[in-house]
Amino acid sequence: MPGKKIYFASDFHLGARYIENPIEYERRIVRWLDSIKQDAGTLYLLGDILDYWYEYRYVVPKGFTRFFGKLAELSDNGIDIHWFIGNHDIWIFDYLPHELGITIHDGTLITEIGGKRFFLSHGDNVGKRAMTFRF
Repeated sequence: MPGKKIYFASDFHLGARYIENPIEYERRIVRWLDSIKQDAGTLYLLGDILDYWYEYRYVVPKGFTRFFGKLAELSDNGIDIHWFIGNHDIWIFDYLPHELGITIHDGTLITEIGGKRFFLSHGDNVGKRAMTFRF
């Protein structure tokens, strides 16, 4: 979108057990998303947004309703959202694209943004991976 900004974020780790106040942490992220909604054209979420999300065929885990609601609002308002699967949210399948209109990327993306070429990825899937990670 001409005149609109592009935002990049990663590693929120929503749902991580080490976060002391998970609801307030989620609210902080939602406040940030709310603050960018007027001038955002594209939002790139570069992996590990959720901490160990297990999506099943007919069921998704509880939680993150504020966060998902805000993403749905942004998407409904024409903001293009790209979510790169990270090593902590590798079990994303079709819920987010179908329910929220988010484009999911499993791997890297080379794209042009504002006349410049970008290599986008979570990072854990670039280069050699340890054998334990592949399991």
